[in-house]
Parts: sequence; C-alpha cells; structure tokens
Amino acid sequence: MTSNKNKTKETKKSGKVKKKRNTATTQRQKTATGPTKNELKGELRDLTKENEYLQDTLLRVRAELDNFRKRTEKEMSQVMKNANAELIKKLLPIVDDLERSLDPEHKVTKDGEFYQGIELIYKNLINILEEEGLETMHSEGEPFEVELHDALMQMKKKGVESGVVIKEHQKGYLLNGRILRHAKVVVSE
Repeated sequence: MTSNKNKTKETKKSGKVKKKRNTATTQRQKTATGPTKNELKGELRDLTKENEYLQDTLLRVRAELDNFRKRTEKEMSQVMKNANAELIKKLLPIVDDLERSLDPEHKVTKDGEFYQGIELIYKNLINILEEEGLETMHSEGEPFEVELHDALMQMKKKGVESGVVIKEHQKGYLLNGRILRHAKVVVSE
C-alpha cells in the first residue's frame, strides 16, 4: 500500500511537472511566434482610441490657439486705436483756446492776417486729430444724455421742451466711437 501511495504521489508530481513544462512550452511558443490574434485586436483597439483622443486634443488646441490669436489681434488693434487718447485729451484745451480766439469778434480787428494764421493752425490741428479718430459731438438742440453730456445748469427757454440742450459751454469729443470728453451744456427745464 505504501508503494501505491508513493506511485500516486510520483504520478501527481510528474503530472504537475508535465503541466509546468507544457505551460512553459506554450509561453515559449507564444513569444517565438508573437502575440495572439486577440491580443493584437485589443492592442489595435487601444491604439485607435488613443489616436482618436490625440486627434481630438490636437483639434481643440488648434482652435484655442486660433481664438487666442484672433482675440490678441483684436485687443492690439483696440490698444493702437486708443493709444493716443491721453495725448489728444491734453491737446483739447488748446483746441478750446483756438476756438475762442476765432470768435467772430476778432475778425473785425485790424489784425486780419493774425486771425487767418490762427484759423489755419486750428484747421490743421483739427484735421490731424480727426485723422487719429477724433469726432466732435454736436449737442445744441439734441436731447440731454447723461452718457454724453455734463449738465452745468438748467434754464427755462420758451419754445423748447424739457431735457434739451440749449447751449454748449464746452464741446464734447469722441475718439474712435468712445467718449473722450463729455460736453458741458445748459439744459432746458
């Protein structure tokens, strides 16, 4: 009986050894012949998913870059348009003084040539400023608008309805469509 038990143990051991050898042989065959068809299909599926993800990411990054470029160009354009705003704002008191010196009273004086010289300087300055995007607001007779006007006072005037600009003390200006200086006005009650 002992010998039968030993034989059974030996058979079991040799069976285990054979199984181990068969598994090792199968693995050697796989590595020798390459991956199986199912493994290749799985790898192809994984690579296809990764490729789709990378293509999607690339398209999104390209779109973001294009949007960033367009936004930056637009911002730079705005900065360039309004870069001279402070300079032009500083020049406006000079324009005001020149306008006052061109008051019709001065035309009658014996210094007509002086008046013509100032008028020429004024026109040249205004032309340059207009080329840079400066626009004069025309306020008299227009409805009062808080966004455009600073009301200095209110007065009653016959024939004029309430809330209309009846006199402009200081002109208002726009630069490229944006308010540079509000007009100082008198408004009807």
